[in-house]
Amino acid sequence: MGDRVLPVDVSTVQERVYLEVQAALHQGRFMPGEAVTIRSLAQAVGTSPMPIRGAIQRLVAEKALVQLPNRTFRVAPFDLDIHAEQTRIRCAVEGFAAYRAAIRAPAGLVDELRDANGTMRGAVAAGDTDGVLDANRQFHFALYRGAESSQLTEMITQFWLRSGPFIAMALRTPESRTMFEAGTRLHDRIIDAIGKQDPDGARFALALDIRAAAAWFRRRYRSEQSDPGEGSPAA
Repeated sequence: MGDRVLPVDVSTVQERVYLEVQAALHQGRFMPGEAVTIRSLAQAVGTSPMPIRGAIQRLVAEKALVQLPNRTFRVAPFDLDIHAEQTRIRCAVEGFAAYRAAIRAPAGLVDELRDANGTMRGAVAAGDTDGVLDANRQFHFALYRGAESSQLTEMITQFWLRSGPFIAMALRTPESRTMFEAGTRLHDRIIDAIGKQDPDGARFALALDIRAAAAWFRRRYRSEQSDPGEGSPAA
């Protein structure tokens, strides 16, 4: 586990531990349903159990982790119906954030989005899945910060925590390159809408991005469920 969660400094340990585990969940470095313990996380992060407990309590409250009776925890397991509901909610909430960002259009937002999307394209070309997932996250959260609403950003972060593990892990396959390439093109449409201060266009393109990725994932999940030899969606 130590190669999946990076060590952190002792200053503001609990917050930094929380952010590191949060990023690991966003990027699919833990599998859906995977068991984790306070001790194993403490060893991975390089800190004492105390700040780990605080971080885990927050993640349980956010439904990213599930507490088990034996004092262990696991990453929230995948459920297709819950995923479908999350997709609908994400389209509404994240779509509104894109709408608001296009209206406000803070200085530097378009350049930040272009840089993140360019980085994502480079990572796709290099076959760097970790780089793709990180750049995709940077793109989306730059957009959501552009809405200038801390409450919206907090809500969206929680949705990403819950959906990140199974989506990111499913995307760690050779077949995902086509999905990534399509994602960068949809990002171009979002950038264009933000640049034109077209809120409806930004909301539409963002929702299309979410729905396209979700549909790809559901097709892959159902295919693997009908052919167990292919492995699980987290493989």
